[in-house]
Amino acid sequence: MVAGGVHNLAALVLYIDTHILDAVDDDAVALKRLWQEGWISLVRADVMDTELGDAKDPALHVSLTEASAAYPESFGVFVLDHSRLDSAVLGSSQDVSSMDLLWSLLKPGVDRQAARKNHTRDVMHVHTAIRYGGHAFVTNDRQMRKKSDSVAAEFAGFRILSPREALQEAVARVRGVRALHAAEPSRGELPPWPTVEELGSMQSPP
Repeated sequence: MVAGGVHNLAALVLYIDTHILDAVDDDAVALKRLWQEGWISLVRADVMDTELGDAKDPALHVSLTEASAAYPESFGVFVLDHSRLDSAVLGSSQDVSSMDLLWSLLKPGVDRQAARKNHTRDVMHVHTAIRYGGHAFVTNDRQMRKKSDSVAAEFAGFRILSPREALQEAVARVRGVRALHAAEPSRGELPPWPTVEELGSMQSPP
C-alpha cells in the first residue's frame, strides 16, 4: 500500500465533505481504500478543520482531527469568522466573482450576511475544490447534490456527488487503467486491490 493519494493512478481528484472522514458505509469506505491504495486522490479544504473545531466532544474532535490530517489540504479563500488565519489565502477578483456565482447556485435566496455557518462553509468547500482543479465534491448532503447540474454547467463540469456516485466514477476509471495495463504490460504493476472481479461487485447496484 502506498501513502494515500500519492500516485492517483486513475487521475481523479475528489474533495470530501467533513462527514466522510468517519463514514462507515461501504461506498465511503471503498473510496477511502482506493485513495489509500493510490488509485485516486482524496483532498480536504481548509474549512474542514474549522468545522471540526465546533465538535463538542473532545475525544471526537481529537479523532476526527487526526483523521483529517492524513489528507492533503487545500487553502481556501479567507472568509471572516470561518477561515483559519494560518491556512487561508487572500482572494482575487476572480475568486470574488466565482464565490458570488456559487452562492447564487448553491444557496439561492440566502442572505450571506445572515446565513447559517453550515451554509457558508458548504460554499467554501465547493469553491476551494473548484479553485484547485478538483473533479467533484463528495457529500451526503442531498440539497447540495441537487445543485450539481447547475454547478457543472457554470464550472467546467465540476460535480457534487454522493459517495456512491463518486465510487462509480472511480471504479470506471480504475477499470480503464487496468485494461490499459493489461494491453501494455510494460507499463508496470498495479495495486492488487481491487481485482477485476471486485470492481464488478463495487459497481453493482446497492
